[in-house]
Amino acid sequence: MGKLRDKFGREINYLRISVTDRCNLRCVYCMPKEGIMHKPHQEILSFEQIYKLVKVAAGLGIEKVRITGGEPLVRKDLPLLIEQLKTIGGLKEIALTTNGINLAEYAFILRKSGLDRINVSLDSLNADKFQEITRGGSLKVVLRGIDSALDAGFSFLKINTVLLKGFNSDEILSFAGLTKDRPINVRFIEYMPTDFNYFSYNELFFSAQEAKALCCGLGELKPLDSAHGATARIFRLEGFSGSLGFISAVSQPFCSSCNKLRLTSDGRIRNCLHSSRTLNLKALLDRNAQEEELGQLIKEAVFLKPRAHNLAERSGLAHASLDSESENFSMCQIGG
Repeated sequence: MGKLRDKFGREINYLRISVTDRCNLRCVYCMPKEGIMHKPHQEILSFEQIYKLVKVAAGLGIEKVRITGGEPLVRKDLPLLIEQLKTIGGLKEIALTTNGINLAEYAFILRKSGLDRINVSLDSLNADKFQEITRGGSLKVVLRGIDSALDAGFSFLKINTVLLKGFNSDEILSFAGLTKDRPINVRFIEYMPTDFNYFSYNELFFSAQEAKALCCGLGELKPLDSAHGATARIFRLEGFSGSLGFISAVSQPFCSSCNKLRLTSDGRIRNCLHSSRTLNLKALLDRNAQEEELGQLIKEAVFLKPRAHNLAERSGLAHASLDSESENFSMCQIGG
């Protein structure tokens, strides 16, 4: 099997796939209160089309797939898709990112289908604040889902926490405490500017470095080896079962090691989360294009991948060395 490399020499081996633009929450930094205009059913990739694209991508060098949304567990029969993807040679890992609302119901089924890893998005351990930021979500339901995933055998389950100064920055040590007795990796993620910033961005930005400094108050943070292209710097507190990750996409960009492509639920491939360029794979699928033609479009997307995003510029934390292109976007529409 060959390797996909862009014109900057980065190996591209990771594909994030949005299976739906629908969600059962209305998180304030992800979408407006009234929701978004959803794509018609016929414009959303079918499982058959997703399978075909992943098979082609794996043949080119994609080794890891992550299923996202919207909220992927609102897509009917999702475990069947995972079972199908597990039959593709060359894939080393299939993962899922979820808000956890339906996780208790699906955890054991997902494990049986062959899913390897789960990430749960969780921005507060306070029930009232959680309900506020999700516009109606239940913290108790999500925590039950996390318990179910651990019981089902998902080792080192990840919890993704978006840092928000004055909102959840006082909960950082509580989140870190989740890793003491259970195999959980809490990842603190810097808040990124989008079209739907509910909060005042510059007033609410809290860096991953600040979160790390707070966690050092609990003990020595010992660095752990990270996989190639990993977005998080991973550490473990002495005597803790789990680990802590710090993702500084704004203050310390890691574009030079980016290894990702993204496939939107309507079949457009994006080579950068913050790039305006997309290539329409669904148009090829709808006319039953051959695998070779699909592969060529994937290679083109890799070739066009920009050297860097400009989040620092948009947030006021500019790095003069970055050259990039950008777009206003909604996370729920492109899978985050």
